[in-house]
Amino acid sequence: MDWVSYRRGPLAATGAAPAPVAVVRAGTTRTLSLADETVELAGYGPARQLTVYEHGTPALQILTSLTSTSPAELVVLLRARWRIENTYKYLTQHYGIDWLCDYRADITPNTAPVDNPARIRGRAARRAADADLAAAERALAQLLASPAPVSEINKAIPAAQQKIATASARVEDATRRLAAVPAKLPANQVDPTAKRARPRLPRRGLQMVLRLLAHNAETWLATRLDAYLNDPDEHRALTRHLLHLGGSIHYTRRAVTVTLDRPDSPRLARALHLLLDELNTTPARLPGDQRPLTYRLTDRESQQ
Repeated sequence: MDWVSYRRGPLAATGAAPAPVAVVRAGTTRTLSLADETVELAGYGPARQLTVYEHGTPALQILTSLTSTSPAELVVLLRARWRIENTYKYLTQHYGIDWLCDYRADITPNTAPVDNPARIRGRAARRAADADLAAAERALAQLLASPAPVSEINKAIPAAQQKIATASARVEDATRRLAAVPAKLPANQVDPTAKRARPRLPRRGLQMVLRLLAHNAETWLATRLDAYLNDPDEHRALTRHLLHLGGSIHYTRRAVTVTLDRPDSPRLARALHLLLDELNTTPARLPGDQRPLTYRLTDRESQQ
């Protein structure tokens, strides 16, 4: 079994020179600077170490037992895992996917299976019958081994055998009765007053869907904004900043116009203006409303 992991703690010294490696992510080819070498791990032995450089400085190190896999594929694999972890962290922090926003529940009859009291009584009856049969069999054995005269033993044997037969019949009858009794019953059949509180899961599911849709919409907006901004390191943070922009909404009989305040940064304002033009090319609509949504930025003079 092979393994791959980040190196935790301080980065180790590298003994190999970095080299450019091309990698394709989301349809875009990027060039990474990687140093690929074999190092000795205490208590393990030789392992492969990949050092990723950013701006000429080691940024992270990957340790793995995979010796033939492309180093670019390993970097993409580890970064994809990190992106998944960051997504859940971001969803929790900004969209509250772990919040329970509806505490109401529907009270319904409790149909959960519970132990059948009749079967509990049936098992007790069979155990008692088994005990009587075992006692009758021991009594016959003790009778045969007793020092009493043979005539007395022979005279008592029929009664002892009859007790065994009677006890055996009781065991068979208890076993047959027990087999006809189900082991579990719905709780409301055992106790007609048994109730159960059921959370309104469809409402919870709808909330989760809306949160994920909002997250996906923000991710899409950030990607489209970066097409005009060309800032892969900060475009997500800038998109979150733009979500807090002030503005106004104007309704008419034929359209809905959303006017956003112009950002102070000219570079950001230009990218946002181009993004709004893109959105206006195929206008969205509110659910149940046929009026198109149109976006625009305020003029700097009107803001002042």
